[in-house]
Amino acid sequence: MPDPFDTRAPRVSDITALAEIADATLFPGEMMDGMIAPALDGSGNDIWRVVTGDDVPLGFAFAQAEAMTERTWNLRAIAVAPDVQGTGAGTALLAAMEAALCDARLIVIDTTQRPEQARARQFYVARGYTQVAVIPAFFGPGEDKVTFVKALG
Repeated sequence: MPDPFDTRAPRVSDITALAEIADATLFPGEMMDGMIAPALDGSGNDIWRVVTGDDVPLGFAFAQAEAMTERTWNLRAIAVAPDVQGTGAGTALLAAMEAALCDARLIVIDTTQRPEQARARQFYVARGYTQVAVIPAFFGPGEDKVTFVKALG
């Protein structure tokens, strides 16, 4: 069966859809313009990928190189629209990001221990990431930071 999802670099025309996905899943959508602008104008070093179905944006991911490390990247955000979660869009997106980071030595992903992130934590483990740390109250009182890593080639 053919893969119903494609992945590509982001386009200016994606911003509204990506902001809506961010707003529904991770962070306030109004942050999207400022976050993605360097990737769109070529001034940044972040890596961005968009997953699409019929060229409609369904999700996004972005990673940044970790300062003072040897080829370690942090996957700062990965999100797919709630109505396509569990369909393979996130898996396609994560695979595309890993391919884009093919020269990376290590990928780090941070999330929280909150119940609404349980599915994300399971997703990372199922795709070969290992939970390596929990920092209590990192994001604020009662919100721990949970860190996963995956070593690449």
